[in-house]
Amino acid sequence: MNQRETALDILHKTISKESYSNLLMRNELEKFPVQQRAFITNLVNGVLRNYEFLHFQIEDEIKKSTSLKTRLILITALYERFVLKEKDYVVNNEYVDLASNKYEKSFINALLHKIKKLKECDDEAKRNNLPEWIYRLLKSQYNEEELEQIINVYRSIPEVYYRLNKAKADFKDLEDHDIEITNDDIFTSRKNLLNTDAYKDGLFYIQDLNSSSLYRHLDLKQDDVLLDVCSAPGSKLFNCLDIVKPVNAYSNDIRKNRVELIEKMAHKLGFNSVHYLNYDGREIKDNIDVKFDKILLDAPCSGLGVIGRKPDLKFHIKPESLDELQLLQYELLESMDQLLKDNGLILYSTCTLNKKENERLVKKFIDNNPKYRLEEDETIINDKGDCFYYAKIRKVNS
Repeated sequence: MNQRETALDILHKTISKESYSNLLMRNELEKFPVQQRAFITNLVNGVLRNYEFLHFQIEDEIKKSTSLKTRLILITALYERFVLKEKDYVVNNEYVDLASNKYEKSFINALLHKIKKLKECDDEAKRNNLPEWIYRLLKSQYNEEELEQIINVYRSIPEVYYRLNKAKADFKDLEDHDIEITNDDIFTSRKNLLNTDAYKDGLFYIQDLNSSSLYRHLDLKQDDVLLDVCSAPGSKLFNCLDIVKPVNAYSNDIRKNRVELIEKMAHKLGFNSVHYLNYDGREIKDNIDVKFDKILLDAPCSGLGVIGRKPDLKFHIKPESLDELQLLQYELLESMDQLLKDNGLILYSTCTLNKKENERLVKKFIDNNPKYRLEEDETIINDKGDCFYYAKIRKVNS
């Protein structure tokens, strides 16, 4: 398959909910030279990010029976023509050739010639490239200024941030990698650093800027006994290990293969002696006899805070799944009680913007558990990283 055909195949499998685009690209991009990988990635993420508005451009011209493949050929062609500014004749020739039969080729060719410019859209959800239900949910929970800020985060192409592994390196060790220092921990680079010896040797790892700050709210001390409940991919745990002794740290994840990946990465970074667990977070209390000073609960969530980085989430999140997630999140919080020492701290966090999974869920927990108090919470929304929510919940001495 050529580049455009590969991009269309990834898009089809993503939007039809067969798989996630990042997993598909991980497998497919290795078949292409580096320059071509960038083009495929741009096509896939660009179409996913702009799908609703671009589909609006063709919806009056197609039938309900029009196949997803035909829709995607048209939408991707419009993206390449009007966003990437490719020449009309190149776009028309390339995408007509991708059609399955003569009728589809004729239809696509005629429609691409008919569309001379993109139409303005009055529908707020489509104009902002969101499914109607997600847009309505956000609009009901945030004011106009906050909503505009969220939409801008979704529109932007996120920066790749790297976090320095202070156990092995300082910024001087990376001077040859064209880095730009963001803060004491984080840096960026105009280069892709994942194939460098410095990355392979564990001098740094990938982590979002906002996510990297969450561990600071745990008020960690060197001798704290720490539990990371839903640990994968492990970066928040590694942040904590700048302070906490690895022998006092417990990393848990429900998926065994993810636990193995965390352990492998921890070894590469030089964090040995961590304890690894493989349980449903709600069942940890039934399987270990340890009390913790600090618990990091980065709970499974709807992911509405990371749509800018993972635009395919729009096609996988379902409104009916939110209630199930809230039940799981609440049960995880309640199950921490037997694991936490008196005066211990839970840092509850999510990468969603749904207040029912965030502050409203935490309020419900506090209201139902009087020996806990909320010390601090915040929803982090800015254009420098993913959106996150965190809450510091203290267990009062009994």
